[in-house]
Amino acid sequence: MLMQKKQSIMDFSTIDRSLLSLTRRHPPLPPDVLQLSQSLLDLLSSSSSNNNNVDSPPSVVTTQPEYISGIQRLLSLGSERWEPLAVGLCLAAHCIEYHVSSLLRHTDDEKHGGGVYAEGPRIPQVNPSSSTPPATHATTTPPRSMDGLSSESPIFDLLHSLPPTIHANIEHPEPRVRSLVARTVGAYASITTGLAVHILHGEGRGWGDDVKTRIGQLQPKRREVHDAILKSLKVHFEWKRPGVEVEWNERERGDATTIDDDNQIAGDGTAEPPRISKASDGALDDTTGWRALETNLHALAAYIDGCCVTPVVVVDDDNDEDHTRETYTGSYLSEQLHLLTTTTTTTTDNWFLAGLHYCSVTHVNRHVRAASSAVLGVIVTSCKQCRAYDLLLDSPFRNVVKESLYANLADNWSQVRMSGSVLCRTFVEALLMIYRRREEEKNHGIPKEEEEDLTEFELAVGDMVPMLLPRMCLNRFYLAQGVKLYSQDTWKIVFGGKQEPPQQEGHGGEGEEEGGLHSSETTRGGGGMGAVARNAAPLCRYYSKMCDADNHAVREAACQGVAELAQKLGKHPLYAEYLSPYVTMLLQALLMCFHDESWPVRDEACLACGTFCLAYAEECAPELPTLYERWTEQLTDQIWSVREDAAVALGDAITAYGPEMMEKVLALIRKKLPAARDQPAMSREEYKRLQNDASAHTGTQLYSCGSLAPKLRKGGAGRIGCSSCALDRPKAPWEASDGCVYLIRELCIRFADKDNTAREDVVIGDAVLLPIMTELSDVCRLSHYPQSDDLRTTLWRQLPPIARALGKRRFKGMYLDLFIELLSKNIDDRFNCASQLSIHAAGQCAEELANLIGHGIFRGRMAEVGGADAFDRVMAERKREHMTLQAAGGFVGATQFSPFGPPMAGVVR
Repeated sequence: MLMQKKQSIMDFSTIDRSLLSLTRRHPPLPPDVLQLSQSLLDLLSSSSSNNNNVDSPPSVVTTQPEYISGIQRLLSLGSERWEPLAVGLCLAAHCIEYHVSSLLRHTDDEKHGGGVYAEGPRIPQVNPSSSTPPATHATTTPPRSMDGLSSESPIFDLLHSLPPTIHANIEHPEPRVRSLVARTVGAYASITTGLAVHILHGEGRGWGDDVKTRIGQLQPKRREVHDAILKSLKVHFEWKRPGVEVEWNERERGDATTIDDDNQIAGDGTAEPPRISKASDGALDDTTGWRALETNLHALAAYIDGCCVTPVVVVDDDNDEDHTRETYTGSYLSEQLHLLTTTTTTTTDNWFLAGLHYCSVTHVNRHVRAASSAVLGVIVTSCKQCRAYDLLLDSPFRNVVKESLYANLADNWSQVRMSGSVLCRTFVEALLMIYRRREEEKNHGIPKEEEEDLTEFELAVGDMVPMLLPRMCLNRFYLAQGVKLYSQDTWKIVFGGKQEPPQQEGHGGEGEEEGGLHSSETTRGGGGMGAVARNAAPLCRYYSKMCDADNHAVREAACQGVAELAQKLGKHPLYAEYLSPYVTMLLQALLMCFHDESWPVRDEACLACGTFCLAYAEECAPELPTLYERWTEQLTDQIWSVREDAAVALGDAITAYGPEMMEKVLALIRKKLPAARDQPAMSREEYKRLQNDASAHTGTQLYSCGSLAPKLRKGGAGRIGCSSCALDRPKAPWEASDGCVYLIRELCIRFADKDNTAREDVVIGDAVLLPIMTELSDVCRLSHYPQSDDLRTTLWRQLPPIARALGKRRFKGMYLDLFIELLSKNIDDRFNCASQLSIHAAGQCAEELANLIGHGIFRGRMAEVGGADAFDRVMAERKREHMTLQAAGGFVGATQFSPFGPPMAGVVR
């Protein structure tokens, strides 16, 4: 059943696959549909076989009357089943796009649409294949199929037949059909405006008057498509405005536009509109799509992007060649500029900007908000191409974009935040281009003296900097990989910087973007770091507010952003003073996050506080008792990474506050390290029975990060998390010992060597360290509880950095014998009583220690405790692992990578 369902899925990735999908549908499609699908497949196959270049698309099949008539036939067969209609739209859009690639082969990309952002798979896109022509911007040399265009060309028949199909199906019940209708609208606008512009430029070899007549007949049809979209949008904009029912009743009956029961514009009735759009299937939530509104927005975005933008020189003042201007015939703005320039309530066009504002800022549905951002983005691109700079600099449209960015860049849904990020980059790039062109015209590229201390971003964006910059900063740390990576690239584009991924500070630390808050003497205005420093006030206020946001992913990103401020600005000689007045406010926000229900938030807040203590020790001193209490709580947390990062933060505190803090941390280690001795005894079998007890896991509430259940109540400090504190298990004693292992590592790395210590007045000598290490080895020998393997795994992972910090001679002489016997037994595991994690960690530890001390010496020490054979076996296994990595194109010691991030170079997957 599962295989049958998988085989029957519609595949729109290529035109041949979409046709093949028709033959696999269950229940089967009518015979005439299957026969037509097979005939079109035969045409594609014969075209590919007759083509000399197998890598180039079939340029003949898209102009054959049989192929285009087959597309029209598919479109007409979609009345009973949606599949033929969808495939027909896919083929029609692809055919038109292929002709557009020929029509615009000499057109610069900047003069054509920049593409419409559509989140996820909601707008299917046909990818090139051996039998598939390319999209609009082809990488291969486009054909010259439009040069010999005649009035009898079958492409005209297709173009004349498409508008009724678009009108009838733009609110189709099937979302895939609606998405393909939107794509077809874009292709239709692209070819019709492209043909008109070709005539204006005097191009089109061999085009007679009859061809120009047929092209002229297409323009009203294109406008009809656009008018139908706007009419539907206007109706939905009116329905979705708050209080529209009251306003509707208050209107004069003769002026009201009404909707009948079938969701058609009646015009002659005066009944009240329904409270729920029938075309949206009553969807009033934030998850499902709003059928007509969402698709109309996508179609409008595709239409605007498809309109060809090519300047045409016009001579004014009685053919005086000294007085010329450029017009952009065919562009969206040349025909619909009035929609973007009216704001008064007495104007009938006021609804457009007001509707876009409502849908992009306050609409309840996330898909609608994302689609509205896409519309704003293509309008910004059109303004940039047509040089309609006033719309982007000072107009009601700029205000709509500003408020949309304000809302969408901080939206709770990642897909809306992503669409806002795309709009942000498009808008900022347009403003930067305008600023650079105007400065080049006025000052020949030389900045004014009063502007040398500001970045181009600050000068171009102007009054929007306090709103835009904090959101751009925070989204570089957002949990969703798409938003994070895209925002990081946007930052690099705007401010420059190395094209490198974020690096991890410390051991669990915050992301530090090399291409982000950089500062250079050659960078105007100090680059990103200078812009952040000058706008520290709004940035810090925004970060503080986001630390108390309802979304745990936002709180986590805010904590990382705060840590970055302390790391970058706090240690900078020029910009540290800019952040100093806001340290207390940021520190209070981080302290609140220590109580968060979401452990990643607590983790990031813990690290950020340690970083602040390093950068602003004096300002943080009043809160040090509270911070120390929070760090010690985190050191015994149930999550191992939280324990590790608490140790890192305590190490930062010692570096910041010196011997007094060192004594408190040593007392903490002496108290908490033996805690594993108090762990209740339990056999491994009892532990497994407890974990596998069905009654303990039956009939309980299911929780996850994506669940709506935890969002029904607030906990902790009044915020929503991804888990409930009421469901947390108690802390186990052995976890305190585990946290002390990380803390011992931090002490050794930072303060064990007097010649390389973080503070000259803090050095941990053997008289202090040896008793602690002895206690550590004794605690790790305990085996009366099943989690003892987890504690030993932590020890084996931290012992190599401890050994390197102490130095070869010191570690070999005083500390190796404390752990060599335990290490040998863990590697050997003759009685199969150790976990595979601890065995692997022990083997890796043995290899690293052998590399430090010397293989011969280390093997001799292992032989003294009877572990020589086990050591030899481990070394042989490690050697095979390294050879396998090298054979696969990887490298020894490769860092782990996220499956959701960009592919790593040199790693074969």
